[in-house]
Amino acid sequence: MLPVGAYLARHLVFALAATRADFDWLDTASRIRWDGGIYLDIAHNGYYAAPCSEINPSVGTAGSLCGNAGWFPLFPYVLNGLSRITGLGLDVTGVLLAEVCALGVLVAVWRLLDARVNAANLGCLTVAAALPSSVYFHATFPMSLTVLLTMITFTLLTRGHWAIAGLAGGAAAMAYPLAAVLAPAAAAFFFLAPNRTWRQIIPAAYVAGSVSVGTFAVFGLLFFTTGRFTAYLSIQGNYGHGVNNPVRTVLALLDRSPHIVSAELLFSASMVGLALIAVVRPASRAQVTTLDRTLAMVYGPLLLIVPLVVGANLSQYRSHTLMLPLVLLMRHLRTGVVMGLAVVSVPLVCAMATLFLTGDLV
Repeated sequence: MLPVGAYLARHLVFALAATRADFDWLDTASRIRWDGGIYLDIAHNGYYAAPCSEINPSVGTAGSLCGNAGWFPLFPYVLNGLSRITGLGLDVTGVLLAEVCALGVLVAVWRLLDARVNAANLGCLTVAAALPSSVYFHATFPMSLTVLLTMITFTLLTRGHWAIAGLAGGAAAMAYPLAAVLAPAAAAFFFLAPNRTWRQIIPAAYVAGSVSVGTFAVFGLLFFTTGRFTAYLSIQGNYGHGVNNPVRTVLALLDRSPHIVSAELLFSASMVGLALIAVVRPASRAQVTTLDRTLAMVYGPLLLIVPLVVGANLSQYRSHTLMLPLVLLMRHLRTGVVMGLAVVSVPLVCAMATLFLTGDLV
């Protein structure tokens, strides 16, 4: 019941934010912004790509490629299937799919915390519910689906079900590009185990390879549907994504308006820092699990650094939704620190929700 309570509490926060901004949170139209509409377009029309001069002359340069092939397929494909089965519109189905996954994420967090009611675990659940960028869990974006699949992957790894974990990780990689970091994280999980042996190379290679296959399968699908293997990279290139100096990206983001985005970046960086502190604290070292080490030493840092390398035009805050599993490590910190993090996150999540509703966040 506690995950459900946290889920409903987050809805209450968003409903209040929507009311203040003169929006109806229960209206599905309030959950569709920017890229959220593109995912619905993929579900409705399938993939397409063509020169920007034929689709959107205001985007890119001469010879640039435009279309909806710059976004990953799992969410819109599942959405299309559910819409056909239920007979509901794509907008309603998209919101419902996101909602079910959003609740599933909180349930998965609580289960990985062994569903024990204590101050530390309640603090972790609170931070998970109040994640500043969590408005994307309730919109027509693949964030809640991706994080749920990620949580399932980590849960299966902790229980030794590495064969199924590979399938879940591969599915996550087909939902959102940044889920590719599950490949090195899964490999690290096996090699950070205290009783590791050379035989663990096999499951490590399988799970990491499955995630990589999921990513490359997207490019194969785009080639099959658009005739262009590099359609995703070409379209994303229109938005300035590439290989950039992460320090310069940070400086550019901190100097950019709205400044609440800078606050979210600092919050996410703090989560990564606190996760590292959690696994090296002498008081918690004996209780640290292999999953804790994997999240703190590989998964979290990659989720912070990789988007910064991609560039300042990437919606860093949206990528930071994938950091939610880091809340599991907060149980090793002092309760005051965790609750302080939760207190800071509440005004952030309200402000981020408002900016999303007004269309100021992409």
